[in-house]
Amino acid sequence: MEVRPTQGVKVICNPTREAIFGEDGVEVKKTSIQSLTNRPGVLTGRTLAGFTEVEMGALDGKKHWYPTDQMLTEKGDKVVEEEIVIEEPADDADDKAPIEEDAE
Repeated sequence: MEVRPTQGVKVICNPTREAIFGEDGVEVKKTSIQSLTNRPGVLTGRTLAGFTEVEMGALDGKKHWYPTDQMLTEKGDKVVEEEIVIEEPADDADDKAPIEEDAE
C-alpha cells in the first residue's frame, strides 16, 4: 500500500541524503542514521521536489528534509509524493503575424 506524506504519519527513516535549506539556497548532503532507535519520525505534511519534512524526536528533536522514497510507515507501507502535472498553455507567438513598421 502507498501512503501520501500527510501531517502526523509516523515513519521509519533510512535516508542516504538530506536537503539543507539555507539563506543562499538548498544543499543536498549525504547522511545516514546509524542507530535503529533513532530512525522513527513524524511527517509534518510539507513536501518539496521529492523531499518530505520529518520531525525526528528520537534523533535530535529537530525537523529534517529526507527523500520521500526512502521512508516507510511504521506498518511498512511506502510513502509516495503525489505528482501534480502542470500543463503550460500553448505558445501563440508563432501564430501571430509579425508587426511591420511603416517605412517613411
